[in-house]
Amino acid sequence: MRYQDIDWDTMWLESRAHKSWKKKKSSDWDQRAAGFAERNLDSPFVAQFMAHLQTEPDWTVLDVGCGPGTLAIPLAGQVRQVTALDYSAAMLGELDKRAKIAGLQNITTVQASWTDDWQALKIPRHEVAIASRSLSVDDLKGALRKLNAWASKAVYVVDRVGAGPFDPDLFAAIGRDFAPGPDYIFTLNILYTLGIQARVDFISLDSRRTYTSREEALQSYRWMVDDLTAVEEERLAAYVDARLNQTVNGSWQLARQTPPRWALIWWRTDG
Repeated sequence: MRYQDIDWDTMWLESRAHKSWKKKKSSDWDQRAAGFAERNLDSPFVAQFMAHLQTEPDWTVLDVGCGPGTLAIPLAGQVRQVTALDYSAAMLGELDKRAKIAGLQNITTVQASWTDDWQALKIPRHEVAIASRSLSVDDLKGALRKLNAWASKAVYVVDRVGAGPFDPDLFAAIGRDFAPGPDYIFTLNILYTLGIQARVDFISLDSRRTYTSREEALQSYRWMVDDLTAVEEERLAAYVDARLNQTVNGSWQLARQTPPRWALIWWRTDG
């Protein structure tokens, strides 16, 4: 088989069909918005991403799948304008609240998804478009083309490496097989078929995660698994409790064997 004979789009869909997790609906993210915003406020991920980003003070940035402003808020302090797009109203509400606290007035929020008509929504072209951990879509090639079309200078995409945020040991502990689904290598190869030769850097996070309470840690791990049975819920709690320790300042730390890793894929659109 020759490389050019590989159908990466079909392989992407087949791999997604066999993954161990379901795509979350906007209502799911609405329920998680407040806690997600709190945990990501000072995430080490942000500093690593921002260290790779190249922008100018007079540029504008489109943040697709912005969540509660994990990147949009620090970006707003470095560029002229940020358009933050997400399909969860509660996530955008958290973003607006945190932008107000920070005194930022250069963030425009838009409730929309990948499949909406961005032209009809009058979303302008920006110098930079980013999609950080938000490419859980069926039409990956279409999403990448869209980002490329809406950025006059550069595009930055963050995608999973292997298990990404999921903990494979949890699935083994509750008695389930784990199939992570397609990761960054599909994104990279689909870009190549589009004639885009992107650069790749990697972001590795600490294997320890800090929570404000035991229940918050449990809820974070429940998020990884769909349709838990009563027996699986007990096993999940036992798995978390075995790895959870309370620190001297009252927070809770959970250590996992497989630290989350992400691929930062980026390319210039201006030649």
